[in-house]
Amino acid sequence: MKRHKPIRVARVLLLILLAPILALQAGCARLEEGTPEESHPSEPWQVEMMTSWTAGSKAATHLGVMLAQLAKDRPDILVTHEGMPSADLRARLTTRMATGNPPDLSWCVLSYAREYIKDGKIIDWRPVFDDPRHPEFRTWFDEKALSSVTLPDGRIIMVPQEASVDGLYYDTALFEQNGWRPPRTFVELLDLVGKAREKGMVGIAVGGKDMRFAWLASALLVRTAGLQRSLDLCLGGVPSRYSDPLYGFPGAMERFKELVDAGAFSPNVLGMSAAEADEMFADNQAALYYEGAWKPDGFEVAGTYEFVERLARVGFPSIPGTPRDAGVNVGGNIIGFFIADKLPEEQMQACIEVAKRIASPGFNIPIMEAGGFVYAGRADYDESKVSPVMNQLIRAYREADGFIPSMDALVPPSVDLAIKQNAMPGILSGLYTVEQAVAEVERVAREYLDASRR
Repeated sequence: MKRHKPIRVARVLLLILLAPILALQAGCARLEEGTPEESHPSEPWQVEMMTSWTAGSKAATHLGVMLAQLAKDRPDILVTHEGMPSADLRARLTTRMATGNPPDLSWCVLSYAREYIKDGKIIDWRPVFDDPRHPEFRTWFDEKALSSVTLPDGRIIMVPQEASVDGLYYDTALFEQNGWRPPRTFVELLDLVGKAREKGMVGIAVGGKDMRFAWLASALLVRTAGLQRSLDLCLGGVPSRYSDPLYGFPGAMERFKELVDAGAFSPNVLGMSAAEADEMFADNQAALYYEGAWKPDGFEVAGTYEFVERLARVGFPSIPGTPRDAGVNVGGNIIGFFIADKLPEEQMQACIEVAKRIASPGFNIPIMEAGGFVYAGRADYDESKVSPVMNQLIRAYREADGFIPSMDALVPPSVDLAIKQNAMPGILSGLYTVEQAVAEVERVAREYLDASRR
């Protein structure tokens, strides 16, 4: 039997008056009797925080407990939290930054934070990491974990929190029933798509309405061009490389067109939300689902616990005749939290305190054990509490040879939108040929570079 969907709430205001009740219900730890109370100012420091954690998600549930405990421990800090879907949050952040009104503390993807620190709108975390008042950060995150959020000049643009690794998900029971094997090559993937279509199923479930193509774009790119050339393309600042086959983007779009022509996607894919795609997969109307490590949480909401227990993960297939970076996965430490620049010192320290709790193993390991996402830091966890597919994802993240971020965390936001909002949907709808799709992305990349040089 399916679970009822949780009611989504766009705005969550945590009132201090409810904190003791929430803490009791969640079994939060209490201060021991006799512990002297700290002296606090009569007016608390306010922290406006924004995240992509909407009501009903495991992260939002744990966040509510954590903030209730924070209210008890630190009544001098008052947090107002707004949670919204990640696409809405990115749009809101873009507007807030453009008007000079950033939130004090916010969840953010890597590519957006890279732009914000260029404009001097968020802090460099390096002094915080080196501050003896905050030794925990260096304990939780090693150099490998920090590499993706560290600029060449040494600035740290975010505190890492959620890591990820890609997964081509499949239902083991469904595959056994049909005699299918998980695809290891692109040819096998196309073959499986055909077999799924013969059964009246969709090959790959995708939330096209929500533009969920960023992960697939990176996977096709790195399998076509290899990691170094993919990074040279996306970070090198040479727009003409988008049309150069050496750097992989034309080949990546050609492979995408092959999937479209094979009938990999639902005829209604561009009108299908991510939640609807989750339901399609959970109902065995799609053979595969490709995205990041947070998806098992969504699959449990759309389906059942038993369905998630049957899932397995395989890496994105190799493409014969191209560089064989088979050990490179899409993902890495691409999600973290920034703090707005130029806050008063006391308010910034309040933001650091909130961020420290959010970035801690104590906050993230329970979410990871519940199937929410992969923690960016290194910490032990109880494998028996985790579904088989989540254990596979954690292992894949920790053992990966390297990572390429998903497009929405790798290229500038305007280029990301050109790929997932224009180029790939254009190929799907027949509006663009591959050549036209590539030219559209190159045009936007050139406009971005010209604007950044002014």
